[in-house]
Amino acid sequence: MDDSDGLNAIRLEGTRSFFVAEQPWPELQKKLPEEAITIAAWVSLDELTQYGGIVSALQDNGDSEQGWVLGYNNQTFSFGLSSQEADDGNGKMTYLEGTTEVTLGKWYHVAGVYDGETMQLWVNGKLDAETGDQGGPILYPKKADLAVGAYLDRNETIPMSGRLAKVAVYDLAAKPAWIAHDFEHQEAWAELPPTAKKKAPLDFMVAPFLQYATTDSIRVVCETNAECEVSVRFGETADFDRESTVASDDKRIHSALLDGLTPETGHYYQVTATDLETQASVQSEVLSFQTASLPETPYAFAVISDTQGNPAVSGKVGELAWGLRPNFLVVPGDLVSTGTIKNEWVYQFFSSMNPLISRVPFYPVLGNHERNADHYYRYMDLPAPEYYYSFRYGNAAFFMLDSNKEMGPDSEQYQWLEKQLAALETEKADGKVVWTFVSFHHPAYSSDENDYGDLWKGKSKWGDLRIRPMTKLFDRFAVDIVWNGHIHSYERTWKMHNEKPQNDRGTIYMITGGGGGGLEQAGPIRPPFQQTVRRGHHFVYVAVNGKELQLKSYDLEGQLFDTVSVTKQTGVPKQE
Repeated sequence: MDDSDGLNAIRLEGTRSFFVAEQPWPELQKKLPEEAITIAAWVSLDELTQYGGIVSALQDNGDSEQGWVLGYNNQTFSFGLSSQEADDGNGKMTYLEGTTEVTLGKWYHVAGVYDGETMQLWVNGKLDAETGDQGGPILYPKKADLAVGAYLDRNETIPMSGRLAKVAVYDLAAKPAWIAHDFEHQEAWAELPPTAKKKAPLDFMVAPFLQYATTDSIRVVCETNAECEVSVRFGETADFDRESTVASDDKRIHSALLDGLTPETGHYYQVTATDLETQASVQSEVLSFQTASLPETPYAFAVISDTQGNPAVSGKVGELAWGLRPNFLVVPGDLVSTGTIKNEWVYQFFSSMNPLISRVPFYPVLGNHERNADHYYRYMDLPAPEYYYSFRYGNAAFFMLDSNKEMGPDSEQYQWLEKQLAALETEKADGKVVWTFVSFHHPAYSSDENDYGDLWKGKSKWGDLRIRPMTKLFDRFAVDIVWNGHIHSYERTWKMHNEKPQNDRGTIYMITGGGGGGLEQAGPIRPPFQQTVRRGHHFVYVAVNGKELQLKSYDLEGQLFDTVSVTKQTGVPKQE
């Protein structure tokens, strides 16, 4: 409860503090209004987000928009609803946006009313917006949650930060006199001056995760909901014999370098954050990691791409991948749906993937959905310039690129990669590096039905032609495997050399876009480069032992659906 104004209200902290009805959805739906509805509440917001929910019972996922929500956006209150007669009953929500600009910390009486024909949004007893776009009984989804204090559907959890009181849902449409009376009964609340946001209990906004492991170091990153000093205790046992303190100008997103570590060895760590203002502290659980393997030691890693906007699936995929205990994770882009929206990073990607990335480092590249947003660069601790970089693990060299930018022969990334691959030749000749891997978002080869031409009606470009010149570089320096995303399906090519399938040489190109995004499928025409293709959420597991590589791909039920073994060939002539 919150009594900072002497009022009987509930304060929500904008992290995990919201309410969800415990009843199973089929039972709950029978009790929810169908022909008409009024949702009303007194609300005081501490934060405005692009999408926000005061009370919600909905699914809003691409072409499936059903249910209702009384909420807010970046500036005003809103009321969303889907009905059975609108859009031929297929489900298309109307989001009615108000005109009253919200002042943070100030109390408002908000009501959404639907009478089967007209949607109305009322703010402080006055009609704020109205539309006749919906009609007929309310269209509910097959499965949803009734949530108070959050915008909550299958793939979005956006908690409210602020205060709530007098929340009510009625199975009839309130008349104007009723709305006015409801407001006037507590009109004094609306006259109160804005109240400063009450400091929330100290917590990790983003729980600790790992990046960029070497044989003797690793980086630990986290975000706190207040300005903090952060330290990390670590050691080869949970008794912890060492400690590292973060030194950064950013007092909310923290990155600690743990160095001087023993190669290919298990370590344990625990993060402590101390509020610079209150001196309150919060501590993570004891977590583990492993330093990078030496060239002669076997290792394994997972590849998961396009987790965007579907934490239920990405969390399951991450859980399954963690079950195989990989050494690290490669993410070929589209970690989130909209990179400029912070809540998607916090409540979708990091929250769903934390069981995996808190124990193994992950190496991402930028997808188109990241929008090159500052959030990516603030969260990631990677070598400059971060949108392209390289790393070593075991006997492999990895090169991570940004395919949103130019990748032709005159581009910065092409020339950088050409120099890197040329310098690698000496180490390959000495046997220090056996495998060469590359990852970027957009695929050079794809049989997708419509991304590169409508294959149901005509021809396809069979992939992103901006990327195709880069394949000449892969041919020249015998790159082994390229991992991509962008297409939300699974596809593996034959070994490709000179843009043709080969047996004795070439690069395998893999699309691994099954981490959570809405699924896509291959077109009806099979291209010669295609070895196998599959529609479905999935992840890839790669195990390496010297010159032997095993690649296994698993679906959302943990069932193996594709596997291939590759033996590294030596003495294969290069392209002239």
